[in-house]
Formats: sequence, C-alpha cells, structure tokens
Amino acid sequence: MADTVPFTSNYTDVSTYDGYQFEFYCRRCGNGHRSAFRPAVTSFGGRIAELGGSLLGGELGSRIQQVGMFAQYGRSSTRGVTNDQRLREAAEDVAEQFHQCRGCTEWVCRQVCWNEPTGLCHQCAAQRLSAASAGVGCPNCGAVGSGRFCGDCGTPLARSVACRSCGADTQGARFCGQCGTPAG
Repeated sequence: MADTVPFTSNYTDVSTYDGYQFEFYCRRCGNGHRSAFRPAVTSFGGRIAELGGSLLGGELGSRIQQVGMFAQYGRSSTRGVTNDQRLREAAEDVAEQFHQCRGCTEWVCRQVCWNEPTGLCHQCAAQRLSAASAGVGCPNCGAVGSGRFCGDCGTPLARSVACRSCGADTQGARFCGQCGTPAG
C-alpha cells in the first residue's frame, strides 16, 4: 500500500538540474517554507564526466563529454522515483511548520493560522465557537450539535437545564445534583 504524502496541493516544485527543492505554503495566509536543497547525483556526475572528457580530448574525450552533458541535462527534474522520494523528504523537512485542520482539512501554518488549544485552524475554531453558543458540545469528541446525540461519534449530548427548585445546572441528569429535585 502506498504511503500518504501530505501537502499534495499546496507546494511548488522549485527543483533545478542541480538538485531538488520544494516550497510549501499555508492555504490560509500564503506563508511559505522551503525544504532543504538536495543535490542531484546525475548532475554532479555529469559535470565530472563533462570536465574529464574536455580535459582528455580527442574522440574518446568527446564521447565522455557528451555522456556527461546528457547525464547533467537529460534527466527530468520533475519526474521519476527520485523526485517522489525527494518530495517525501521535503515534506518531512517542513512538517513541524504545518498542521492539517480536522475541521476543513486544509494545511495551515503553525505560526499564524493554527489555534493550538482547539486543534483547529483559526477559521474553524471561530466557527465552532459561534456554533457552540447555539448548540451543545459533545463531551466525547468536542463536536457541536443540536440533537440528542452527537452527529460525529454518536455520544448522547447532555442538555444544560436549570433545576426548577434551586436553579443549579443539571447537565441533562434526571435529578439535580445540588438539591435532588427530579428534572423535568
């Protein structure tokens, strides 16, 4: 089974014939982070062969020089197994700079757009906060709902009801925890 590669839609390949490098960016604010540059082995080997061929001279030197030039410039910097491996490595380089919001599934930057206490991006955290004022938060997963059960995990949602005798919050219990009066 293939591994999941994060950042599949928010990166730019800035690789050259000399090596591989990627720039990843936040889907909300556009801030970017570049991965480390990884040299291409074929480019370096091609340069050595091209230089050696030009120093050697003659027909043999000319052929070695051609092989070196092909190795250096004939490879595609955007295709192949090596590029895929370098993309995975680059994603690991910048992984700590991004979080994937479990509300909207967008990759957002840790510095500007991530709300650590809620584990959501700022936009989803604000939506959840406004929804929380209108509904009830699930005690199991934190999702907000207005029915009797959580729409995300199925846990019964406790309704906040004031005791008719003492006014304490019964939190959906059948009896008041403060005075024992039956709810309802």
